[in-house]
Amino acid sequence: MLEQILNYGLGFYFLGLCLSGILSFIVKSHKKATSLFIFSNLLGLLSGIIYLVSFFPNKIIFGHFDWFLEFSPQLNLLSAIFFVLVSLVSALVGVYSLRYLELYKDSYNPKMVQFLMSFFVLGMQGVFIANNSFSFLFFWEVMSITSFFLVFADKSAQSVKAAFLYFIMTHLGASAILGGFLILGNGSLLFDLDNMRDVSQSLSYDKLCLVFFLFLFGFGSKAGLVPFHVWLPEAHPQAPSNISALMSGLMLKVAVYGFVFIVLSLTNIPAWIGLVVIFLGLLSSMVGVLYATMERDIKRAFAYSSIENMGIIFTMLGLAIYFLANTQNSLIAYGLIVFAIFHAINHALFKTALFLSSGVIINRTHTKSMDAMGGIAKIMPWFSGAFLVATLGSLPLPPLGTFYGEWGLIQGIISLMHQNVSSPTVIAFLLVVLVIMGLVSGLAVLAMVRIFGISMLGLSRSERMEKRNEKSDYLLIAPILVLGGLVILSGFMAKPIISQLIFQIQSFQNKESVSFAQFDIASLFIGISIFIFGFLIYLSKNLIFKNKKERSYQTWDCGQPIDAIMQYSATAFSAPIRFFFLTFIGRKKVIQSEPVVGTNPWIRKYSFELSMRSVWSNILYRPIARGLFLLAEKARLIQGGRIQYYILFLLFALIITLIFAL
Repeated sequence: MLEQILNYGLGFYFLGLCLSGILSFIVKSHKKATSLFIFSNLLGLLSGIIYLVSFFPNKIIFGHFDWFLEFSPQLNLLSAIFFVLVSLVSALVGVYSLRYLELYKDSYNPKMVQFLMSFFVLGMQGVFIANNSFSFLFFWEVMSITSFFLVFADKSAQSVKAAFLYFIMTHLGASAILGGFLILGNGSLLFDLDNMRDVSQSLSYDKLCLVFFLFLFGFGSKAGLVPFHVWLPEAHPQAPSNISALMSGLMLKVAVYGFVFIVLSLTNIPAWIGLVVIFLGLLSSMVGVLYATMERDIKRAFAYSSIENMGIIFTMLGLAIYFLANTQNSLIAYGLIVFAIFHAINHALFKTALFLSSGVIINRTHTKSMDAMGGIAKIMPWFSGAFLVATLGSLPLPPLGTFYGEWGLIQGIISLMHQNVSSPTVIAFLLVVLVIMGLVSGLAVLAMVRIFGISMLGLSRSERMEKRNEKSDYLLIAPILVLGGLVILSGFMAKPIISQLIFQIQSFQNKESVSFAQFDIASLFIGISIFIFGFLIYLSKNLIFKNKKERSYQTWDCGQPIDAIMQYSATAFSAPIRFFFLTFIGRKKVIQSEPVVGTNPWIRKYSFELSMRSVWSNILYRPIARGLFLLAEKARLIQGGRIQYYILFLLFALIITLIFAL
């Protein structure tokens, strides 16, 4: 009975997503289609939760479509975690979109955005229900193509440029994933994903390494790992804010799911490959957090923050790979995988909230530059509170869920150091990882304090600031509050959530039990203690100072009225970080001056311009692009304009292909 309910629920969910996309072009307003989109995702959320709590077998198959190349949609105990996450977040983004698309109906086509958003979510969910390599890649392409069109929804030149950069990188990654599946399937595109573990055991060492690196590039480029990240800070800021939230909050998690699936499915992965993944993870986390602390564009800062968090997740997975090669440490390795998934869940929640918040801020200030923001808290106190909750949720501070994800990494490293006391090299290596993670966490706090403080507090720096009542934007604020609250709740409920995740991974992998005592977290106790301590401080304040009246007054200005230009700007706030890490970042600084009075050269007017440059673009991608353009110029020499020549070239290409194929 319950299985039938699940089958119908999941079937109607995917049907609802399709209909919400089609309906957007039939009805006059996008709101009816968006409402169906929200309802469908709530149905998917309910179906996913029923599956997770009903203790079904390892997977449930809810259909057979032999006409579609043997596609049998299924959910397993790993994919169901991400399925529920995407359904939940998509429903909240749908609520946000009801108001957001109305505000930007002159910039975007709301019907087209809703159509593409429905099929974008359909593509992400399709990856989780794929049973073979063809269906996996099909839905991966649906996800990639729809998000490509969404990036340049406003059709500006900058958006089109960012979209095509994303298009190139995502299809390079898709080609790598295709190559990995073709090797595993011995040339067949109908390779059954359930057979990956058995097939990988029969692969030679060289082929196994090649397959893993193809998947690492494919999923790593989609997740924004350095140095494959160049598309992410370009594409995410250009998309509409509701789409940026879906791309950063959810699409990156599809890549995490794919990589976790590979780590759990491939066997006999050598330990040195884990070191490569750890290196890429640490590099990504450092590069991401450094640029997040210095970027003035609020959406680009959040995009770099996503790169940082993806780096943390892949560092955990790299450590798991490294220590899975040693069966003595396998329990801790699986624990690290669980904490990586837990951190991915929290990142989906808080990063979605932050990108949704950026949409509200940009709508009010009409700029993405934090140097032109400020004073929003005075005119939007409810939104300011919601944004503060989301910002705090992104920080590794107890009792928030993000803290426990990173705390699990620290405890895992300490446990591994205890088990490898006799190996000084391993201990030194783990200490380096620990130190870098500590630095990244500290810089992440600085980055988020900077973003919130500069954009929300102080005086307004923008003359275009809209001061309308925030009550009309309740549909924008409510989803942000809910997402921030979920991050806080995940901290209080960290232990039961992680226990459930351990059960899910155990059942998926059929491995021995992972003792949660090795990762003991008194999350509920810590949370309640902090709440009680804060309440006691508040109570003491009221008891001690209850008869003393407070008088609100403006900041003392020493007789000189304070102007917005006197405040710290986003650029000035990050100056010490730029100076200290100057060797590792790219920037262009231009200072120009001109005399105010022609007769006095000492009195001058100065202008300062600072732009951040991607080091990776300069040293890696631009030389490749120049080489391709040079090759294209050479290829133009054979462009004779006669169709006979082109047919002859095709014939030669066909003959050469047949020679190699046969």
